[in-house]
Amino acid sequence: MSTSSVSVLGESTRLVPAHVSAVFEIVTKNHNIIPEDITVHVISPSKRAIQARVLPGTRTGVQSVEFVPNEVGTHIIEVAVAGEKLLTPLVAKVYDTSLIQVTDVGSGVVGQPVQFKVDASQAGEGQLEISINEGEVPNHVQVVGGGRCLVSFTPDVAKPHLIDIKFNGETVRGCPFVCPVADTSRVNLSLTHLELIPVNQPSSFHIAVVGGGTAELAVAVRGPSGELPVKVTGDIHSGFTAEFTPVLVGAYQITVDYNGRPVQGTPFVAKAFDCTKVSVGHVAHGIVGRPVTFSVDASEAGEGNLEITISARGLNIPTQVHPQGNAKFAVSFVPVEACDHVINVAFNKRPVVGCPLIVGVGSGSNGPSVTLPGPGPIHKPSTLLINHPGRLEDIEVNVEGPGGQAVPTQVQPIGSGQFQAEFVPRTVGEHRIAVNVSGVPTTGSPYAAKIYDVQAIKVKDATTGVVGKPVTFLVETSLAGPGNLEVTVNGGRVPTSAQAQGPHVYAISFTPREATVHSVDLRFNGQDVPGSPFKCNVAPSARIIAPDALDKISVGKSCVFAVESSAVPIVEVLGPARKPVPTQITPQSGAQGKYDVTFVPVDVGDHSVEVRLPGGHIEGSPFLIKAYDAGRVVVSDINDGMVGKPVSFSINASQAGAGNLEIIVAVAGRNVPNFVQSEGNARFKVNFKPTEAATHTLSVRFNGQPVPGSPFSCKVHPGNTQLRIPVSGSGIELAAVGHQAEIRMDGISGNADAHVTVSSPSGKSIPVKMNTESDYLVATFVPETVGRHSVAVLISDQHIIGSPFNCNVFDVNKVIVSGLPGQKTLNRSMQDLSLSGKETAEVGKPVTFSVDAAHAGEGTLELVVSTQHTTVKAEVVACARGLYEVTFVPQTNETHFVNITFNEMEIPGSPFQCSVIEPVQYLQIGNLVHIDLLNDHKLEVTDPNNHIVKYTLKNSKAEFSVNHTGVYHIQFIKGHEVVGSRTIHVFNMSKIEVVNVPDAISHRPAVVTVNINKAGPGKLTAAVKFANKDVPHSVRQSINIPKLWEIVFHPSNVVPHRIVLYYNGVPHPNVLEIGVKAPGNEPWAGGIGLYQARVGKVASFNIDTLGKPAREFDVVISGPAGTAVPVRCYQTKTGKLQAEYTAKDIGAHKIEVLHQSKPLNGSPFNCHAFDVDYVRIFDIPHTQSNVGEKIGFNVSTKNAGLADLDVKITNPINQTVAIQKNQLDDHTFQISFLPTLPGLFQVSITYGDIPVKGSPLALGVGPVGPTPPPRAVGKGLESGQVGERTNFIITSVIQPRVIIDAAEGNIDAHIQCSKPGEYLVSYTPKWVGTYDIIISIGPNELAGSPFRPNIVDVNLVRLIGGWPQYLDDTGRIKLPAKLAFDTSSAGPGTLECKLAGRKLMPEKSGARVRFELSPEGLNAGEHDFEIKYANIPLPEAPKTAVSLKDQVVLTGRGLANAQCGEPAYFTIDGSKSGPGIVYTHARSFQKVWRILCFSKMIYLFMNFFNPRSTFCAPVQLLLRCRLYLPNRSVSSFFHGSLQFLEQEMVTGGQVWGIR
Repeated sequence: MSTSSVSVLGESTRLVPAHVSAVFEIVTKNHNIIPEDITVHVISPSKRAIQARVLPGTRTGVQSVEFVPNEVGTHIIEVAVAGEKLLTPLVAKVYDTSLIQVTDVGSGVVGQPVQFKVDASQAGEGQLEISINEGEVPNHVQVVGGGRCLVSFTPDVAKPHLIDIKFNGETVRGCPFVCPVADTSRVNLSLTHLELIPVNQPSSFHIAVVGGGTAELAVAVRGPSGELPVKVTGDIHSGFTAEFTPVLVGAYQITVDYNGRPVQGTPFVAKAFDCTKVSVGHVAHGIVGRPVTFSVDASEAGEGNLEITISARGLNIPTQVHPQGNAKFAVSFVPVEACDHVINVAFNKRPVVGCPLIVGVGSGSNGPSVTLPGPGPIHKPSTLLINHPGRLEDIEVNVEGPGGQAVPTQVQPIGSGQFQAEFVPRTVGEHRIAVNVSGVPTTGSPYAAKIYDVQAIKVKDATTGVVGKPVTFLVETSLAGPGNLEVTVNGGRVPTSAQAQGPHVYAISFTPREATVHSVDLRFNGQDVPGSPFKCNVAPSARIIAPDALDKISVGKSCVFAVESSAVPIVEVLGPARKPVPTQITPQSGAQGKYDVTFVPVDVGDHSVEVRLPGGHIEGSPFLIKAYDAGRVVVSDINDGMVGKPVSFSINASQAGAGNLEIIVAVAGRNVPNFVQSEGNARFKVNFKPTEAATHTLSVRFNGQPVPGSPFSCKVHPGNTQLRIPVSGSGIELAAVGHQAEIRMDGISGNADAHVTVSSPSGKSIPVKMNTESDYLVATFVPETVGRHSVAVLISDQHIIGSPFNCNVFDVNKVIVSGLPGQKTLNRSMQDLSLSGKETAEVGKPVTFSVDAAHAGEGTLELVVSTQHTTVKAEVVACARGLYEVTFVPQTNETHFVNITFNEMEIPGSPFQCSVIEPVQYLQIGNLVHIDLLNDHKLEVTDPNNHIVKYTLKNSKAEFSVNHTGVYHIQFIKGHEVVGSRTIHVFNMSKIEVVNVPDAISHRPAVVTVNINKAGPGKLTAAVKFANKDVPHSVRQSINIPKLWEIVFHPSNVVPHRIVLYYNGVPHPNVLEIGVKAPGNEPWAGGIGLYQARVGKVASFNIDTLGKPAREFDVVISGPAGTAVPVRCYQTKTGKLQAEYTAKDIGAHKIEVLHQSKPLNGSPFNCHAFDVDYVRIFDIPHTQSNVGEKIGFNVSTKNAGLADLDVKITNPINQTVAIQKNQLDDHTFQISFLPTLPGLFQVSITYGDIPVKGSPLALGVGPVGPTPPPRAVGKGLESGQVGERTNFIITSVIQPRVIIDAAEGNIDAHIQCSKPGEYLVSYTPKWVGTYDIIISIGPNELAGSPFRPNIVDVNLVRLIGGWPQYLDDTGRIKLPAKLAFDTSSAGPGTLECKLAGRKLMPEKSGARVRFELSPEGLNAGEHDFEIKYANIPLPEAPKTAVSLKDQVVLTGRGLANAQCGEPAYFTIDGSKSGPGIVYTHARSFQKVWRILCFSKMIYLFMNFFNPRSTFCAPVQLLLRCRLYLPNRSVSSFFHGSLQFLEQEMVTGGQVWGIR
């Protein structure tokens, strides 16, 4: 039968849940078809066949296909009836709700957005429905791609929020999720008074909770050494007081959590200081007119303000403070009178220890003395005292003003040998006072009196300010004269800073922390400046107050947000086309400092909103607002439906902007499940299956707004009344634009009332022609547009089963090919082929082009790449719906043809032609060449000497080695015809010779000469650098000697320069370093330390003084924040100065090198400090790569500072290879290379010439022959001793990862690549116990992992009583001895003891182990003694045991056997024992035998016995062989083949049983 008589009942594409039976119904024209006639093949997304069965349907002519999918994705169901396939395969799109993951559901705060993530990337296609509190709380869904989305909502009530999620109508596992919500706005607290706090004194703050009720309040303070105890008192009504006491200087983070959420304003950082850590150096006795200096060290006191005042007789003395760096200061003053001076030093308004200091100041002589006044105001009398025992006539006082004019002065006695001189200054400035007594000037004369005018100070104050931003006002003192200016803000609670803006002009600034009126007090020489105190109104910092839903706004509707600012903000809104959108700024009535900003978007798309003040952007600016237009959502293809049959309609939101679609299908007030399928570009197809015959309402809303026409109506008619007519043809399946489509209806005569209507996607009716044949009817139409056409087949105005049908119309003219080199494209207007002008392709390099069929409709795209001789393999990757990327690799330099068909129709321009040329390919000597070779092709390879090179063929790849420099020629042969050719240029880096490396001089050209004559074909390039800077250079051929090449560069800095030579892009293994000297006769500074420094390490540079004194030179180094960096200078043997410093901070350092206060040439120098510990290697390949495949990894230098990142890669034959370094962002670099040899590649990575952590790497490249499986061996996998390094070896083609876990923590593992493919892993155990050693090779664990070594500490094996009691004077253990050990703390192990090579059996009782050391069987003298725990010798155990006992030796056959009726003899030898008595007897099973002993001498006994019994049973000889000697007994020792049966103690000795 033909497939035209077979159709599917219902939709051919359906959504099907996983692990549930999926059923498709097949309708056949032949009612005699049984299930056995139908074959079904179900193919899963992983290309596996799934078992399916065919069952009889519920009615005649209908069969059911049933299968159970277990895999998410598209399943293809191919149905064949009687051997013929159904024309259109069935599609089941399987989803699995259990694979949806919901993460980051935490707690929330009222009024603040709460976010969580939903990952449906593994769940398949479908519709996701999210509801918060049963829809009461709106939510916003942001699609982040790949089936993942970010859901946010803003709670407005403090109660648990329930999150319900459904996928395709099924509830997601774990729902509902609970999100607790708290209201932190109920908690009020102020922490600004804690900005600076003293140590060892309680600090507290108040917490008020508005509204009462139960709440969980948590207060934590974390200081430099960890958490601090916090005392919280109070209750919910009166509030709480939290108190803590800082004990160390530093920052303290204060956190207040309310119901698990941080309260606004926390965490807050308080800075603790310790005024007792401020030390004042020794102050020597002073002399009038001579400077007095002392030091103040506040480096350990923390942050704060340091105040230093010096006074004499209640008047302040001018003081000079010189910062020395690191919060250290040098203070000096010049006393002008001989009296006690008082030094006061305060830190943060608190006196330091030892202050005030009293410093005595003398006149330096015994003559008359003068006491001068302090700075005095203008127009007011100033007086000075003169101590002189003589007459008034002896005293002469002359006062001169600043201009030299005389100032009248009056001198009068005041008694007690004192005189007072008084004058009234009329000008501001320093007055000169000359005092003579009896014509002789007094000590220190002439004196200086400073006169000031506080009224002349001009202040340009700042009346307003903003929290968090500096407030600055200017003070001009040019006409005020000399003096001290004091500034305090809010009584000193707000820190201030002063900066000179020019002569006598100072900028005073402070940064307010709270929005209150700030009082600024200005005093000059202790007097208030006119207008002081000044007031500054501080407003809150400007901020944008926007509603939570501001991210989306409807076109044509006002968008309103508020700005809180002290000044009118400047607002600029740019539409999607970057055109300005008019805005309106209106002050809010009754709310000072708040403004409403309104604008109306007119275009769909992103609107950029910038809110600025004159000082710059407000926090949060700029931000984006997405404008949408629900009126541009088009709903189409709404047709009447049938009960039980899927109904679909289309939604096009591509022109509506960003937003969320809400689709509800309902009937009689009840929702009907619907399924949404994305068709790309914001187009969707919605399906639902009605269950009752009634009008259904279709509600479509976009961002909460109904789209035009919503709600729509869909009439649903009763089912099971349709006619069953077989229908076939392209008109109900697939048709082409402009081509006739046919619909054939079998079994219908011309008399039937048949009617066919065709509607395009836009609803336009397409003309249909009807032709009647004998037993069937044919309808034809010509589609005009791409898309799904609705085809209705009616008999007597009634739809047949399956009607209306869907016909997918495509247009091959809309398939666009782009990016193909040498492509000939179709000229639409001329219908003519023209060359695109793109570049040609190259042999061996991938060619990638795009095929865009997105607008061509649905269908199948077929593509073939070929040449005149063969086809070429091509890979096709689907980038998006209808958009494909095609890649092929040409192997021959001939024209390639690309044939493309769409639904078996050739697209215009096919076949496309791609011209291919042969590029120049360079390769290092000794490497392998791999060439793809087709089955019917072969190669002919000749080397530079025209010799044939043999190759091997593996997996359709030809492989051969290049071992000569020069050009290799490769010909591709098919049959006897050459169909292509290639050439490979081979070079040898080792033949590059550096002929001349000169010493360079700054600012003069330097030339490095290189000979590449023997290196083979190629191009020489170079890189010249110093520190992290590139140096311009050129590479040129020598004019005089053409075989030589020159690298020319002009160094401008006195620092060694590094030159890397590249040949064909491959770096030379040896780096040249050229020293640079300075020209001329002027002192100069040079060295790497001027340009680069490693944090925490000493950096240095030289200063060539050219013989000038070292004291004339000075070096000043400033860190990134302007802090001083200590410098140490000393003179070297060469006469140069060596400057050394240690950078503590990452970043740019300013280095000033001065000679007689003038900068040397190049000063100041800009030096970059870096920290290599921040450099991180990641994305390292953990699997073996293959030859010819690019290998890459990434390096991050974030937070590491600026330095040169250098990567060197060597192949298995120790050649450097070319690398590619691509910068992905400011701090991330991608390193890649292309291996041409199998084996291990060593990767060395340095940063600022320092190896980074994890370098060197070893990367494996296959194939390397039969690769042995990775394995690990070594003692370190079995046992170890605490504190002693142990190791093991791993053999692997790639670098392994090793984790060593103990119960107490992790142990660091050190991995070294001792040789290619072998890694030495070492570690030092810290604790006893059984460790886990986890070894991973790539993504998998090594076989046998985790390994579990037993770690012991033999030092913890305790001998009860200690060793000395068992040892003799020479340290030997004396036998016999009983040893008892305690091993409870030594870890898992066994105690073993050997004496004279024999293992002794222990007695165990828990952790107690006992050994009995007996001299039995040992000769007198020394014997080896060994005792080990876990096979490790005990550290204090002796190595030798000594036996001092006497011995008895038994010999003779009578000890082993005897003959019935004959005497048996044996000998007892006691020659090595003392005198004694032997008792012997023998017995058998029947009787005891008497043994006669004949004593031949006192130590030797001959014994015999005569067994007379005829019963020859084995005789058991029992010998009492203990000799009783004076004061001791001696045990026996037996010789011969004796079998010991048992041993028992008897009176007087031991009994040994011998068979």
